[in-house]
Amino acid sequence: MTAVKQHELLDCLERAKEKAHDLDKEILVSHRIQVEQIDPLLIYKNNQLNFKGKRSYWSDSNNRIQMVGLGEMLRLDANGNKRFEEINTKWKTILENSIDYSETMKYIPGTGPLLLGGFSFDPLKDRTPLWMNFPDASFVLPSHLYTITNQAAYLTQNILVDAETDLIHIFNRIMNQQAEVLSSQIEEGYPTNSPLVFDLTEINQNNWKQTVRETTALINKGKIDKVVLAREVVVNASEAIPIYETLFNLREKQTQSFIFAIERGEHCFIGASPERLVQKQNGEFLSTCLAGSIRRGEDIKEDEQLGNELLSDPKNREEHAFVVQMIREAFEKVASSVQVPTEPSLYKGRDIQHLYTPVIVKKAKQVPLFEVVKELHPTPALGGFPQRESVDVIRKNERLDRGWYSAPIGWVDYLDQGEFAVGIRSALVSDNHASLFAGCGIVADSDPENEYEETKIKLRPMLHALGGAQT
Repeated sequence: MTAVKQHELLDCLERAKEKAHDLDKEILVSHRIQVEQIDPLLIYKNNQLNFKGKRSYWSDSNNRIQMVGLGEMLRLDANGNKRFEEINTKWKTILENSIDYSETMKYIPGTGPLLLGGFSFDPLKDRTPLWMNFPDASFVLPSHLYTITNQAAYLTQNILVDAETDLIHIFNRIMNQQAEVLSSQIEEGYPTNSPLVFDLTEINQNNWKQTVRETTALINKGKIDKVVLAREVVVNASEAIPIYETLFNLREKQTQSFIFAIERGEHCFIGASPERLVQKQNGEFLSTCLAGSIRRGEDIKEDEQLGNELLSDPKNREEHAFVVQMIREAFEKVASSVQVPTEPSLYKGRDIQHLYTPVIVKKAKQVPLFEVVKELHPTPALGGFPQRESVDVIRKNERLDRGWYSAPIGWVDYLDQGEFAVGIRSALVSDNHASLFAGCGIVADSDPENEYEETKIKLRPMLHALGGAQT
């Protein structure tokens, strides 16, 4: 760290101590420096010893921002129906009791004080031990945040200062921790992709198909338009499932997806989601309607045929239209002008292609990002349509605890900028066990066997990433 940066840090610490004395509260200091570029996954891997169970990884769908959070300077949890409001209020309070970061630092997305975390799908669903480490909302202000954005690397360190803090001691500690976090470059190395041997177990396969039949009957009675039903498969591996290698495989193979890993103790929620829920940047909101799907072809000709089939399929077009309608209506509550293309296009992933429509808000009202996340979740692509009635059907009839599956996962910073994806194409990993989840939209003419086959396609990204013989 240069002498100038050291002076800036000492100045921030001194100001924080004065403010802590005046307010009789702990004050947050966030300090950012530009550092040498290191692969963020190596930062994630090689800081396992000191931070296992307290790490986060995020990469957006165009690889514009990659972030690794290490440690928990602060953790904000909430349960119940007011979870969005509670997290937003707690975050505002923390920022009020901080040194104003915007006074000293140019804004760079993904740096400075920010929260990484997510929400559960449904706070009213009965909880199971599987998701015991994941509250209905849980966000972390990392002790150390390593970010690569715009081809530059930064390290943000977050510190709490009170009136009794020994500034020289804490300054020296920060210097030492910075060196430890960045020394991971010495231990570079990438996965050898040796196969992971595992057994794959279907959970209640026949019961799930029966639920599809019952839901289709309910839809045909005019009670509801669409319900998304999810199912679970369980992987039992011969050895501990390596999170780093799994993340590496996801990043290499799912190149158009949001890659994430959120650790809570011995469990890690990990995935590669193709679907943005919402991005807020410079007063603009962007959401992605991704619903209606079909497999990829074996060659270019077949792939084009399948894509055209998807574009002209009434069932998938109807399913997609529900999503577009709901997201448009949600955005109209916070903006006077919402831009939506008249026709969907194709979004092509490695294993599956979807109908795709972006929804853009250019001039939004002054509304917190968490409030927009609340309005959008769950979209018809994850819950159904109408929203409240479909979630009620899922809560009563779906034979699993989704936990954070298909729920908002992402980040928000000190200027209320940020981005959330939905936690699909995902798994909850603990030691040598993993629960994988996949769902599909059930409408009036849904066939249980066809829907079951669609979920198998959606499970492929995570199974490929695990790298076992079952892929």
